[in-house]
Amino acid sequence: MRAAPACAAATRRPVAGTSRSWATAAPDGRAGLAPALLAGLGWAAAVVAANGLISVGTGLEVVPVRGAGPLAEPLGVAVAALLIVLRGARATSRSVLLPLETALLAAASLLVVAGFVALAMNGPGDGFLTLGSAAVSAFTLVDAVLAAVAGLVVLLVVRARAAGAGRPRWPWEEDGDP
Repeated sequence: MRAAPACAAATRRPVAGTSRSWATAAPDGRAGLAPALLAGLGWAAAVVAANGLISVGTGLEVVPVRGAGPLAEPLGVAVAALLIVLRGARATSRSVLLPLETALLAAASLLVVAGFVALAMNGPGDGFLTLGSAAVSAFTLVDAVLAAVAGLVVLLVVRARAAGAGRPRWPWEEDGDP
């Protein structure tokens, strides 16, 4: 049995082909927080853009229930992005269902948070109405598809790092003489 390392830096190993301390991977095959954070933030930005384009193109409201309040969708997106980051940070190279997991996580959190916000704002009638309308909304479907893409990106980064890929380097960045 191995002894526990004295500090967190001792549990990290450099990624193949790099000597930088910031380019590290966890020894158990996880890529770490950076790819998951970028995927979560990218997903949130893509959701804002996609929901805006769909709303402008179709004339639909993102949250059609007036009693839901203005915070239902933004809080849902924030919670879903946080869950995508947390799940992506725990992904390993064997997490083949990560895109499906992130899509379901995003859709479920968007539904639940929007329902709870509407429930807190105006009571159970608007809460259940918001939950039902969000469940059959094109916005929720598009958000879930975008979450699956974010999960796929994290999975590809994790698998590339597990295969020994490091960051790309230009010829002049090599440590030796040219």
